[in-house]
Amino acid sequence: MTNQDFYVSSVYPQLNLPVRDAYPHISLVPTDSHESLANRQLMMLVALTGTGKSTTFEKLAEISSDRVSDAMCIIPSRREVADWISIPTAQVLLGEPIKSVKDRVLRFHYTRTFAEHVSGGMAGAFSWVNVSTDYQGHILSEGIRGDNEIRYALDNCHGWQIVELALHPLIRLKRLSSRDDVFDKAEGAADVSFLPDEMQDEARELLLSGDITPKALTIMRAESESYGLFSFKDGDSYQNYHCIHVDDLTPMQVAEQVDSIMNQR
Repeated sequence: MTNQDFYVSSVYPQLNLPVRDAYPHISLVPTDSHESLANRQLMMLVALTGTGKSTTFEKLAEISSDRVSDAMCIIPSRREVADWISIPTAQVLLGEPIKSVKDRVLRFHYTRTFAEHVSGGMAGAFSWVNVSTDYQGHILSEGIRGDNEIRYALDNCHGWQIVELALHPLIRLKRLSSRDDVFDKAEGAADVSFLPDEMQDEARELLLSGDITPKALTIMRAESESYGLFSFKDGDSYQNYHCIHVDDLTPMQVAEQVDSIMNQR
């Protein structure tokens, strides 16, 4: 039995998901009228927490509202794929009851457990999503992150264009400290040891000044255990990988660069 077969037989039947209502072109189980997302043309926006994915999508919609909005609504988001596939699968594998998880650190724990069993982690989970064969339009998502997931997608999903947003870790910490996302729930000590040595003293100063918070450090530390702190290191080896360094760019400038890549297809 494959991991996907295990999900279809042992996990999916326990779920009551609004998949068809929210995404009429999608099935989480294989059918004769659907094909794996791995075989479709797709632009995948990649960014670590706090880098600006949501803002980029908002600005993209301003540039080309109909095209972008339609393309974004075809498949579930990363959070939904985590909630519908990777987290419940991990819970069943661990012998735990299936339950909703909002704490970001705990979500990282379950997605990391999923990745220990499923090649490609969340990229593998996205490949289990099936798209109706009669849909031939654009697909845009923000579903993967980290070297393992990116490499899996580049090696196995040849129609995907991967566009990664890269931002300095200390700037990300400041952004995480000032936002109030419902999924930014986390508890832990103000530990900077996971940062590169050359950043730790500045991080301590920012913590003392209140520019970064213990919660932000906890979230980033947990995320770094699964996805690292920096952009994909082997991007030059792939023609369908693009990296945009956003440190000195406005949100609109970032969106314009992403839109330019979309228009090349």
